[in-house]
Amino acid sequence: MAAGIKSAEEKVLTPQERESFYYILRDSGREDYAVTVSWWVSLEGEKGNTCTMWGVVKWLDPKSRKIKLVNQTKSTWIDMENIFYVQG
Repeated sequence: MAAGIKSAEEKVLTPQERESFYYILRDSGREDYAVTVSWWVSLEGEKGNTCTMWGVVKWLDPKSRKIKLVNQTKSTWIDMENIFYVQG
């Protein structure tokens, strides 16, 4: 279930922030607990939307660098490079 979508400009993360997010995502998959994830969806160059969804990480594909986030009503593949917020 999408918690919100709004216009935005792409966010820039530090390597430490990104690693912290990846740790929480991996832990969600191992321990089977829900997280809230926000990510950037590009529309035109620097313009785009942010999407937010809660769910459990059911698959983390290191080769394609995507996660599969699943909740009661939706399943979504998210590009890990576009994630800018994760809350456990």
